[in-house]
Amino acid sequence: MCEDAKPSTISCGVLGLRLMGRRGNDMAFWNIDLTTQDGAESAAQNGGLACFIATGLGVLGIGMIVATQSAPALATMIAGAAGEALVFAIAGFRLRAGKGVIWGGAAALLIIIEIAAKLISLTGIGGIVINVVLLVVMINGVRGAWALRNDDLSVDDVAKVFD
Repeated sequence: MCEDAKPSTISCGVLGLRLMGRRGNDMAFWNIDLTTQDGAESAAQNGGLACFIATGLGVLGIGMIVATQSAPALATMIAGAAGEALVFAIAGFRLRAGKGVIWGGAAALLIIIEIAAKLISLTGIGGIVINVVLLVVMINGVRGAWALRNDDLSVDDVAKVFD
């Protein structure tokens, strides 16, 4: 399935995924082109998607809390996880609209705090990796929303495709 992958692409693995941008530049997932409107919108929408994934993980965490915790700590833990999921959901909707600089920054800050807590407790290496990937995409989403806010983006590159 991935035998035809170029040596410069990321290893495709089981799913056959390649991290290639629309223009063929490698690692567009990590290094977004924010000089064009298309690149900034794409970054902001990817940041929104990362926030929705974090929301889903937060809801899954609420389910795990309900299944494993006793009654005294249950209400405070659910309230904290629900608040975090709510911030991620609002940030996701704002970033998908291209206007979520503040909410996206708050979501990125929550992810940073979660990564720090996992590093301090030395648990959840898989969760740390997932959170780091989500953090990178959220930061790129905030950068994309900030670039859209400035309104000095080049839209001529989109028209070059049809020339």
